[in-house]
Amino acid sequence: MLRKALGLLIVTFILASAAGVYAAEPETASFTIKVQSSGDVRVTPDMAQMWIGVQTDAETASEALAENNRIVGRLTEIFVQYTRPEVVKTSEFNLYRRERWDSETQRSVPDGFTIRHVFEVAVFDLEKVAQLMDDITAAGANIIYGLQYGLQEPSTARAEAYANAVAKAKEQAQALAEAAGGTTPVLEKLEETYYYGPVYAAEGGAGVSENATAFMPGQLKVSVSIEATFRSQLTVDN
Repeated sequence: MLRKALGLLIVTFILASAAGVYAAEPETASFTIKVQSSGDVRVTPDMAQMWIGVQTDAETASEALAENNRIVGRLTEIFVQYTRPEVVKTSEFNLYRRERWDSETQRSVPDGFTIRHVFEVAVFDLEKVAQLMDDITAAGANIIYGLQYGLQEPSTARAEAYANAVAKAKEQAQALAEAAGGTTPVLEKLEETYYYGPVYAAEGGAGVSENATAFMPGQLKVSVSIEATFRSQLTVDN
């Protein structure tokens, strides 16, 4: 009987001790931290894009077309000297009849035909852009617009922008966690909220140097924005 009572006493003591240990380790509260950050990278462009073409006017459609084809033939020969044929494509071809106002009859009357033929052209050697402009102008091109610079492969710059954005997000989360008395935050969720990585756009546009056909492409800016969610634990003192 005494031995049984002693055994019950030992079991009770062990359970009480375990309960005391458990009570001595209170659960620590956790909280989430949400931050938004952005990352930018500036890179040198490695390609240019522009629209080049010719507009011809004549009394008849066939005359306008013949003259247009003559100049376009010269332009296409020049294009292949500066870039790959597969990156030259027609972006616009229009034939329309012109009209003018006849003050005597007080109505519009036919006044010939106009043809516009415009090509979208990409060039990958930026040092050749100025000479290309000179050559196509001499060949008869009278439509030139939209000179823009870009990247053939923006993924490397985009990855660097991501890295910058994530690093900033971690710094912000760490500062907030410390201010709240929390532990080092752990990343739980990450989302991209914005990306700007132009393939054909130079920041600030293309500048022109002292020479009329010498261009300065400047640099491109690749930007990303992210939203990150972290979790931190309150320290015992808090």
